[in-house]
Amino acid sequence: MCRLLGYATRRPTTLAELIGEDELAEFTELSQLHGDGWGFGWATVDGAEIFKAPDSARHSREFGRHARGHRSDLGLAHLRWATLNLAVGAGNTHPFTDGTIAFAHNGSIREAERLDELIPDDLRAKRQGTTDSERYFLAVLAEARRSNLPAALATTVQRIAESHTFNGLNAIIATPAELIAVCRYTASADAAAEDTEYYDLRYRVADDGVIVSSSGWGAGWTSLRNGEILVVNRQTLDVVVRTLAEASADMATASATVATTLAVAIAS
Repeated sequence: MCRLLGYATRRPTTLAELIGEDELAEFTELSQLHGDGWGFGWATVDGAEIFKAPDSARHSREFGRHARGHRSDLGLAHLRWATLNLAVGAGNTHPFTDGTIAFAHNGSIREAERLDELIPDDLRAKRQGTTDSERYFLAVLAEARRSNLPAALATTVQRIAESHTFNGLNAIIATPAELIAVCRYTASADAAAEDTEYYDLRYRVADDGVIVSSSGWGAGWTSLRNGEILVVNRQTLDVVVRTLAEASADMATASATVATTLAVAIAS
């Protein structure tokens, strides 16, 4: 289980400049528990870059250097708490990337190997670690081959929720076009955690940017509801919040449009 933070801003900024040193210290201190790895992901013009390490952010000079020295207008940060007896190491540290997007997850999915059923062979071969989270990421990539990324994420979340035991499927994705966040956890997961708001995913909207984050630090948040997905447009910073069912319906609409286009092309 982990802590997530994502942001989209009007101009490139460092994480420290965006949230201030006090809130950066609050977020970093969460690695007292979530100390099994940290990572950053940033959107580029046509893809994504990441930097990560399998140690504690609060004891890492590299974490501080990237938080204060790397500027981007769209990015994410992740603090890892290794669960399900999964190893601490670079391959299991978030975020994950294929070079086009960066993906970070908070939660656990039981019987992670069964997620391979959602992943085609070519993507399965790209897996570098042993986590449920990386498999979740690859399943989203597979679904994104058929539709836009928010719809693909929503559809993948629904499929996992219907067929797997999990406590949290919360995730943040950084892309060249948008910041995407999903809030989905089991009904009892918040009560099972020591912090009853552990799986809350919240956001703040200001004139200069939008921040999305797990609980445990900061103030002035609006909560996403369980089963909602948020999308921030990189160019305009417009924020759209929809249910998973609404976002997933985009995929069905897109598929129907493609089928109609193909039918017309064949007929002509």
